[in-house]
Amino acid sequence: MKKKLSLLLLALLLFAAASPAWAATPPAPVFGGVLKATINSDPASLDPMLEGAESEQIPASHIFETALVADREGNAQPGVTTYEVQDNGKIIILSVRDGVKFHDGSAVTVNDLKASAERWIANVRFAKTHVGDKLQSMEVKDGKLVFSFAGPAPLALTAMAAWDRGLYVLPASVCAKYPDTKIENADLIGTGPYRFKDHQADRFVLLEKFKEYAPFESAATGLAAPKRGYVDELYFYPVSDRTARITGVQTGEYDIGIGVPSNMLAEMNKDGNLRVEIKELGIMAAAVFNFKTGPCSDVNLRNAILACLDMNELMMAAQGDESLYYLNPSVMPKASRWWTDESLGKYNKMDLEKAKEYLAASSYEKGTPLVFITTKANDYFYKTALMIQQMVKPIGIEIDLQVYDNPTLQQYRNQPDKFDIFSAGLTAKVDPSLVAFMEEGWAGFYSSEKKSRYYDVLVTETDFEARRKAWEDMTKVIYEELPLITFGERTVGVVARANVHNLFDTTEKYYWNTWIAQ
Repeated sequence: MKKKLSLLLLALLLFAAASPAWAATPPAPVFGGVLKATINSDPASLDPMLEGAESEQIPASHIFETALVADREGNAQPGVTTYEVQDNGKIIILSVRDGVKFHDGSAVTVNDLKASAERWIANVRFAKTHVGDKLQSMEVKDGKLVFSFAGPAPLALTAMAAWDRGLYVLPASVCAKYPDTKIENADLIGTGPYRFKDHQADRFVLLEKFKEYAPFESAATGLAAPKRGYVDELYFYPVSDRTARITGVQTGEYDIGIGVPSNMLAEMNKDGNLRVEIKELGIMAAAVFNFKTGPCSDVNLRNAILACLDMNELMMAAQGDESLYYLNPSVMPKASRWWTDESLGKYNKMDLEKAKEYLAASSYEKGTPLVFITTKANDYFYKTALMIQQMVKPIGIEIDLQVYDNPTLQQYRNQPDKFDIFSAGLTAKVDPSLVAFMEEGWAGFYSSEKKSRYYDVLVTETDFEARRKAWEDMTKVIYEELPLITFGERTVGVVARANVHNLFDTTEKYYWNTWIAQ
């Protein structure tokens, strides 16, 4: 019996020794230490209202906080303020929480909140559309900020709670100094768990823990969960080359790297000093048509192209590994409460005979090249465009693939004479009315009576079930009118040192609840 117990103990010890450090149950969270994260590029500024790219938003969101916060389901939760809704959504009242301080030690007041709201409405397009344009008045009453709307404003709370240029709360003095220009480093004063310390261009952004931070205690999820601020200092290193980001984590230069190349996944998973997690990106790889003019304004040609596409092949070309994508016919991520698998039976149904029928019914003249503009700056843009070029060739569609830098692509996609198709990545939105093409005027120029009808319901109706039904109908319209083709949903490999615990669990990337085992 003793021999059997000894052998069992030996086997357990050998298993433990062979297991990577991160495989064991992590110890309890601890405070302290320095966390070294990476971002894609050096931030132009850390103004939370005027910057829309991740390299700016990620550090800025640790310094600044929104009045309200969206939980994982997209519902508004208390942030710097609590809120109440009256008169069927026509009145929203924000109250600053007790004990919330700015990094300069001053208490947040309703006047700071009002100044922030005015700056936000003046500078952020969807704030103006969904809040400012609907306002009858915005005034301070009994120490609270009261928004009174002329009619229903179903997206007002969503806009206020947005991570991407939401209603971030700034000191009134900062709003007055920078009414429509980017806040300079010396005035980066927020309420978040970390305060700004240093920004050395092209080297790092350094934040330090704000010891007087007062988290809002609740059972909320995602971004709305209580913020603990475990580490003492938080570095963000700009590293544009993703291989350099990942190998930097291997060597210990960095603690976290996002975007593990598919050919490095196996190597990373075998390294006991590292942990690899697959995270949701909420980005749908897509090709967008010129809906306004040229050959692709013909819906039959658009349908012919869709019928040529094998979505698995496209997503493998984009991501390089089947663990790094989902097949998804929707423009909303699978994790969203707005997700639907409706595609009128067209998604991932490659049928070259059907494609030929669509092509014959179109006005396309065989041999006429379609101008497809793309960029190698996002390698999945280029790889999927190249694949589509080959997939449509068997039915007689020619594609002239034109590769530009990203700024030129962004410019040309707004000029109808410059393209027939362009590469895109549609990002996750908490509400379908915020999907880029739903508003008039976005690149691709998608405009239709049906789209306008359902968009009007989404931006005026307050009942969720009615809005959900409108969106389900709109997803059918998307595949009927086909302004774009989505191939699937991208995920991303994140590598961290094995002693780094509790990474972000949303499509937004944050580290205020990440801690380091000492």
